[in-house]
Amino acid sequence: MRSQALVSTRTAIAGATGNAVVMGVAGVSTPLGWVLLPGLLGVSARPRAAALVSAWAAVLLAASVVVPVVPGHRADPWALGASAASLAAVPLLAWARRRRTQRAIARVPAPRDVAVFALPAGTGRAALAICRSPGEVAVAVPLRRGGLRVLVGVAHGATLGRPERTRALESAFRREALRRGRSLPAIASALGHLVRDLAPGGYLAATLVEVSPDGHVTLLRHGGPDVAVRAGEATRPGELPDAGPLGLVEPGPAGPGGPGASAADATGVEASAARTSVAGPPAGARRLAVAPAAEGAAWHRLTAEALRSPRAVDAVVALTGRPGGGRRTGPALVLDLPPERPA
Repeated sequence: MRSQALVSTRTAIAGATGNAVVMGVAGVSTPLGWVLLPGLLGVSARPRAAALVSAWAAVLLAASVVVPVVPGHRADPWALGASAASLAAVPLLAWARRRRTQRAIARVPAPRDVAVFALPAGTGRAALAICRSPGEVAVAVPLRRGGLRVLVGVAHGATLGRPERTRALESAFRREALRRGRSLPAIASALGHLVRDLAPGGYLAATLVEVSPDGHVTLLRHGGPDVAVRAGEATRPGELPDAGPLGLVEPGPAGPGGPGASAADATGVEASAARTSVAGPPAGARRLAVAPAAEGAAWHRLTAEALRSPRAVDAVVALTGRPGGGRRTGPALVLDLPPERPA
């Protein structure tokens, strides 16, 4: 699973260039003015992008010395040295940020046709399996203090199911999930808008999961499979309300969501449905699972057997299997909940 970048390389380069222009016009020669914004942008990017941003900022800084726009850097070598040293530290800080994320998300041994990641989920643990089956969309975003947000779904439609489209959906979820104060309905609304932009007529059947640092679980189903719940020795469907697939608004009478409805109308319908469909885990649940939609007694037996596995990583691998064998189907998520505290 790729490390999370808060800003893109293009945004970071543009920000560093704009900052240099402003600093040059203003005649700022202090190190802070020249390196603060490029440094923040670089640290928020991936390490390779951070190195590129630092190198470009250094070129701009050298240009300010060669071209007599900011004489302060020419006259004060200490200011120039401090600026250069600060820029050199940016890739190291970006690397350290990535290492913290990688420690939170650990890839564990698994069969060759599935990638399995173990990660903290509040006061519990989670496991995510990715098979790269057609249209698969799966991403987990660790939050501060141990929280977690996960998107598990399948993109439908010849255009939306392309790898570059599914990657765009995953990147959009990462950005939205990291925004403070962003609720699951708001994230789902943004994804629905993106689906309509990327592939009109396509849709994303997904389930969104959020785990707070104290272990509280919130679920939002948008056309994705129902949550399987293990409580005690029994496994049963969670019977989550379904807000409908993202990007697909059912035709109806005149008005929002009806024929000729605008994208804003469609987004409003989706957001309204999502707000009324947010749910928590059923009472007594010890383990939750989201796996590809399936019907039939054989699938139910497979799910029940998988959730009896003592480890979440083993359970999530079993969930991607098919009755009777065959190619695995993903994605799948297993979430182990902590014991309930007595009232």
